[in-house]
Amino acid sequence: MKIKVAQYIGAIQDGGAETLVKDYALLLDKNLFDIIIITRWRGYDSANYKILEKSGIRMISIYPNNNFFLKAFNCIFGEFYIPYKLYKIIQQEKVKVLHGHLELLHNISLISNKIWNIKIFYTCHTLPTLLLSGKCIKEGIAARYLLKNNQFQIIALHDDMRKEINEMFDIDNTVVIRNGIDFRRFQNISESKDNIRKCLGIPENAFVIGHIGRFSPTKNHDFLIDVFSELCKKKSNAFLLLVGAGELMNTVKAKIDRLNLTDRVLILSHRSDVPQLLKAMDVFVFPSKFEGLGIVLIEAQVSGLRCIVSDAVPSEAFKTELAVAVSLKESPQRWAEIVLDDSIKGAANGNLEDYDMNKEIKRLEMLYLSELKD
Repeated sequence: MKIKVAQYIGAIQDGGAETLVKDYALLLDKNLFDIIIITRWRGYDSANYKILEKSGIRMISIYPNNNFFLKAFNCIFGEFYIPYKLYKIIQQEKVKVLHGHLELLHNISLISNKIWNIKIFYTCHTLPTLLLSGKCIKEGIAARYLLKNNQFQIIALHDDMRKEINEMFDIDNTVVIRNGIDFRRFQNISESKDNIRKCLGIPENAFVIGHIGRFSPTKNHDFLIDVFSELCKKKSNAFLLLVGAGELMNTVKAKIDRLNLTDRVLILSHRSDVPQLLKAMDVFVFPSKFEGLGIVLIEAQVSGLRCIVSDAVPSEAFKTELAVAVSLKESPQRWAEIVLDDSIKGAANGNLEDYDMNKEIKRLEMLYLSELKD
């Protein structure tokens, strides 16, 4: 009999955590596991949602759509309604494994006394100190409660995160399952760079600076536009390709317009062709203020791209000399200089092959199975 596994996340958008959930749902052995995805909200427009829908993965949303009335209802009653609906879905679906992602532990802890016989996993996707303390203090309290009262296993994305979580909760059993990728998708691309650029409308001789990430404060687009503005002063054919969606998109567009850079910037959203978009770039720039890992940086390195990256991104993600760490204290002018100086190399840290998704999926399967036998 197959084991019913539910991946639980806020919505299926196009971020790193959502992409990982998509990959888990698609790649887990269907002979062993029956996979569903439970979300708070639906994510119709995202590329990940469309891929999952096309692949026949069942997605069950606590709220069927994102209209104003449901959002208002959630603001008033969501604290009680979401756990209630989550429990009902778990009960109806006969879930045996519940795997949570992002800021949802509080929801799970509120029904934990009713699901004591279900194995609960939780993947930490950002800095533990940010997700499990501070503004998200409820998540830290929920994690401690679940560790004490339930079959609860925390999963880290890399070893430094594992050590931090163990110290934070005074435990020694945090497991590392890396946020892997399918190398073949990024290395075996038949289309030429010129053809991809032509289809996107990028000038033929452009020097393309690329970035992939949600338009949110963490990704630091404001600084990125300053860097690009400096690049334009130094290189007349500089062109910026931004891929993502999010709450700050209009703010970023306004700054691009204000600096008269509109004709030199292309913004794309909800894309499923990330490998092709990376191939269209000459340099990948990633000035994040912080990251849990920054899986897109792994993707860029697998694609063979030189990457200029904030040193706030975990060192675990700097797998090859293609990834150059630069402090955010450096000026946009200095960042622009480093982008253009390809003699500057990074310090490789480990083995890129560690992020082969096919290997990580097997490790996750073994973790699910071994925990259920205990």
